[in-house]
Amino acid sequence: MQGCDVSCAHCEIRFLTHPRNVGRVDLRCPFGCREAHRRLRSRQRSVAYYQTAAGREKKRRLNTARKRRSAPLHDSSPQNSSPPPPPAVEPVPDVLPEAPAELRLEGVVLDESTLTNSRLLPHARMVVNLIDGLQLDRRQFLDLLLAALRQRSIATRKRADYVWSYLHEHPP
Repeated sequence: MQGCDVSCAHCEIRFLTHPRNVGRVDLRCPFGCREAHRRLRSRQRSVAYYQTAAGREKKRRLNTARKRRSAPLHDSSPQNSSPPPPPAVEPVPDVLPEAPAELRLEGVVLDESTLTNSRLLPHARMVVNLIDGLQLDRRQFLDLLLAALRQRSIATRKRADYVWSYLHEHPP
């Protein structure tokens, strides 16, 4: 498994890849960068093609065909002179439902006692040891997880906003 963890060429997030991709530096993560890069390259290919003579001719034909399909049929009979009724649209409520005051993730609370007694802890430790090539014991791994839980959100807010949100989530 060593060498199968690579960094995204765009956002530098680390992720696992197939062993045949070991050593590649042009991979993009499956968390959005890969799809965004694929769409970007597709747009670049499309723009390049439609700037050629063959591409301009094809685009002219496609636009002409689309124009013919969307042209209204001229019906000279007076019985069809009224427009069709508009489709039924559900009314949008004026008041949106309130957001929950507290986000509960199916009763999962990550604190030290929960992490210490978790049956998943040995598995997670083994995966981290395989990926990073580290040999962390149980206590070191717990310290690493607890340090990650103490980190602030990456959102850019004022310190007072963090304090207020913490107090709102954890009342005295």
